[in-house]
Amino acid sequence: MARHVHSEILTVMFIDMVGYTSTTQDLNREQLSELISTFDRICIPIFHHYHGSVLKKIGDAYLITFRSATDAVLCGIALQKEFTHEPVKIRVAIHTGEVVHRENDIYGHTVNTAARIEGVAEAGEIVFSETVFHAMNKNEIQYVHLGLKRLKGIKHPVRLFRVLTRDDLKKKQRRQTAQRIRGFILWIFLLALAAFFAYLLSTDYILP
Repeated sequence: MARHVHSEILTVMFIDMVGYTSTTQDLNREQLSELISTFDRICIPIFHHYHGSVLKKIGDAYLITFRSATDAVLCGIALQKEFTHEPVKIRVAIHTGEVVHRENDIYGHTVNTAARIEGVAEAGEIVFSETVFHAMNKNEIQYVHLGLKRLKGIKHPVRLFRVLTRDDLKKKQRRQTAQRIRGFILWIFLLALAAFFAYLLSTDYILP
């Protein structure tokens, strides 16, 4: 008889501190302990608030699972917001798919893919896969499409997305403001042009 395998569809998140190795090599034991304590103090309540299950922590990296893809992305946004004011920066990677449970851990292609997506994310970013995109509520999250990406050790390219950062939103607002200004200037120009031709018609002016 085949052995029963416990598997299910979950959203998997990896989060770690950017530049952890270079940062910690200049710290004494007390400073290192304080850094790790701060990291845990900020992360763990946010994980729980968004119904994330902390599976394990390896060094400066957390592996968390969620039953809701939307909760996972919103959790990442909340984490990035909190770390905005901290000297250390984080990156977040999220992927949804089937995982295999074994001895209080999870395994499988989904976990491997999420780990590789983390390598794409930069400091302050939240990068997620197409499976997360299709599962999440798009009305609650602003994002940008990054296209298909080749990930190390992953056979097929993975379509990735990134949550819009504050800088992205500021740039978007500036573009929208510039577009409105250009539209207003064009409207004034057309209005003036219409008034000019109306004047010509009212005075029976004949163009040469």
